[in-house]
This record gives sequence, structure tokens and C-alpha cells, in this order.
Amino acid sequence: MVMPVPPRLRRAVFRRVLALTAGASFLAPVAGAAQSADTVVVDLAEAERIALERGPALAAALADVELKEAQHQQARNMRYLTEFNLRNFWGPINRQRGIFTETGVLISPDTIVGIDDIRWFTQLELEIVQPLTGFGKAKARIEAAERNIEVAEAGLETARADARYLVRRLYWQAVQALELRRMADDLAQRLAEARETLEERVDEGEASQNELFKFQVFEYEVARRSREVADNLELALEALRAALGYPEGTPLRLADDELTVPDVTLEPLESYLEAARAARPELHQLRAGVLARRSLAHAERRDGWPTLFVAGGLKANLAPSRFDPRNPFWRNETNYFRPALAIGFDWELDFMHHRDAARVQEVEARKLEAQQAPLLAQVEQEVRRAYLAARRAQADVEEGRRALRATENWLRAEAQTYDLGLGDIQDLIDAYQANVQMRTEQLSNIAALRLALAELNRRVGRDVVRVGG
Repeated sequence: MVMPVPPRLRRAVFRRVLALTAGASFLAPVAGAAQSADTVVVDLAEAERIALERGPALAAALADVELKEAQHQQARNMRYLTEFNLRNFWGPINRQRGIFTETGVLISPDTIVGIDDIRWFTQLELEIVQPLTGFGKAKARIEAAERNIEVAEAGLETARADARYLVRRLYWQAVQALELRRMADDLAQRLAEARETLEERVDEGEASQNELFKFQVFEYEVARRSREVADNLELALEALRAALGYPEGTPLRLADDELTVPDVTLEPLESYLEAARAARPELHQLRAGVLARRSLAHAERRDGWPTLFVAGGLKANLAPSRFDPRNPFWRNETNYFRPALAIGFDWELDFMHHRDAARVQEVEARKLEAQQAPLLAQVEQEVRRAYLAARRAQADVEEGRRALRATENWLRAEAQTYDLGLGDIQDLIDAYQANVQMRTEQLSNIAALRLALAELNRRVGRDVVRVGG
């Protein structure tokens, strides 16, 4: 037989528990410390914008796009002045003056070894080669470079989709951790007040030691879970900070402090499958890769054709200390000015090399093309899996709402029974634990629904799920 507990004790302790769990005050925000001036406040939209603008996860993909654009510009510029060299140098040279004798003989009063006869000269050489036509070589290389840009841009879109999904997942996990910490803090505060009252009643002989022992065991479990929740919140905020690229130690606060149930309308699965076939960046990247390989094969074949070019140049030498006979039949190594202009062609006759290189690129293209069907099947399977998870999470939230209402009714009934002196304290603690557990479970259901919707959008390739709230 269960001994009745004095009404004053029941009202002082367990009605606090009832007020704690049965009403909306359990989820009410708890006043915190004043916000630091350096604290960064972000909502989900702002977090996504920051991650897509300067998130560290995009650095490699952005650099790859810049690389492919630079290679494209390089291919375009290869059409102009493939050779454009200018050389100018100075050096010592022995003096060589020229004097004609009375008989017309040319002599010089200088020697070739005299230190006093050393002077200086300068020489200029300019070489220019401008292709006129390569019979499609440059055009093929430019087209291949453009296809590689498409590949890199599709890779960047994949990285952006991954970064957007990562931010959404970390954001809602942090909101969930924030809700759990607020619940744990509020619970710990109320249990401390209840324990103090219960200890007073035990000292007065109005409650038994067994009741206090049971309450202390429950209080320990609450404290243990509170420490776990605090650690999870710290880890979640730190992960979000790192994903947004803020310096280490930057305080971060979420604009959303409550995990609300989104108003979701899921369309038929086929609409998401069709959208994924058109929007998934991985599919675009693979198609662009096939076209890039074929463009490279075409360029390799074109490399077997000649290149017609115009070449020009200029050579000039100035050595004031040397005699210039100005005689076309006299080959003079100094004091000359020699311009040149010619048309010619350059032809690599290694046809087998170009044929084999083109064949390699064609095989690479077919290899990539063979991956399209498996990749499409994988994309469709990912969409199906994400769709089913979102639908299941939506059902879990709806059923969790009913289960939570049931635990609240259970707690009220146990509290009323105990208040009448007919119940056992363990039954009331069990009801209380079930209510707290179900509230935690429902928060997990809501977070799972948020994450499932983010996953579905990621697998489709763009935001296709209408979410309200």
C-alpha cells in the first residue's frame, strides 16, 4: 500500500514539475547574457549567402574556373604573334678606323690587341612570326578550352550545392542544439528549486528519504544530459562558423532561436526526378566533359595540318669606332641595318602521332559518355531516397505531435492521481521523463524534416520544395 504524501509537499514540488512540462513555458526562451558587440548574427539566408561568396569549401572550385578561363584566353591569344622576340646587347670591340692611301688601299692605324683601342658597340635583333591560317587548329583549341570552362563551371555549381546543403544542415542542427540547451537550462533551474523545497520537507518529516533519493537520481540524469547538450551546441556553432569562413573564436549567434515545423507541400516524385535530370550539375559536368574530349580530338587531328605564317625581322648593329665601307660586296659584321619579310609554312609531318593522340581523346570521350547512364540512375536513386526520407520525416512530425500530446495528458493524469494521494511518486517521475523524452524526440523529428528537405533540394539540384514557416 502506497502511503499518502502531505498535500503541502505535493503542491510545493510536483506542481512545479507539472507547470514545467505541461505548458508552453517549457519551450519559452530564457533570458541570456548581453550580446557582445563582436558577435555575428546570421539567419539561414545570410549564412547561405556568406558560404557561397567566401566559404572555404568553394576555393578550389573557383580556382579551377579561373584556371580554365586563363587557358581559354591563352588559346585565343595563340592566334597572334606566336613569336615576338626583341634582343639588345652591348659589348666591347676593338677600334677599326679605315684610311685610304694615295693608291686607294684601305688600311687602319689600329691594332686588334691594343688596350687603348677597345671601344663599345650595341646590337638590336627583332623577330616576328604571325600565323595567317592553321586550317582550323586555333579554332579547335579555343573550342576545347571553352568546353573545359563548362566542365569547371559545372564543378563549381556542384561545390556550391554541397556548400549550401552543408550550411543548411549545420544551421538547423545548431538551432536544434540551442532549443535543447534552453530546455535543459530551464529544467535544471526548476529542478533545483524543487529539490530545495523537497529537502526542507524531509527535514520537517513531511517527506520520506526514499522520495528524495528517487528525485536525486532523476536530477543526476537531467544534469548529465544538460552537459551533453551544452557540448553539442558548442560543436554545432563551431562547425557552422568554420563553414562560413569566419576566424576562429568569432562569436556566432543564430537569428532563429526556435525550431518550428515547416509548412511543406511535397509534389509527386516524378516531378523531382524530371527536375533532377535537368538541373543536377554533375550531369552537366559529365556532358561538358564528353564535348571537351571530342573537341580535343578534333584539335589533335587539326594539328596534323600545316600552319601558314608571315615572318619578319630586323637586325641592326652600331659600332661608331669601326669603319663602314658602305659596299654591298663587302660583308660587314658591324654597322648594318637588315630588315626582312617573308611568307612560309610550318608542317609537322608526324601524322601517326596526331592520329594516335586524337584516338586517345575519342576513347576518353566514349569512356565519359558510358558513365552518363549509371550517373543518371544514381541521381534518380538519390532523389528517390531523399524524397522518401522527407515524406517519412513529415509523417514522423505529425505523429510525434500526437505522441507529445499523449505524454502531456499522461503527465496531467499522474499529477492529479498523486495529488489525491492515490499515486506513486515513481509513476509521476516516469510520466515526467516520458514527456521530456517526447519533447526531445519531437525536436529531433522537426530537425530531421528540415534536413530531409535540404537533402531533397540538393539531390534535385535546385530548390524545388516549397517550404513555409
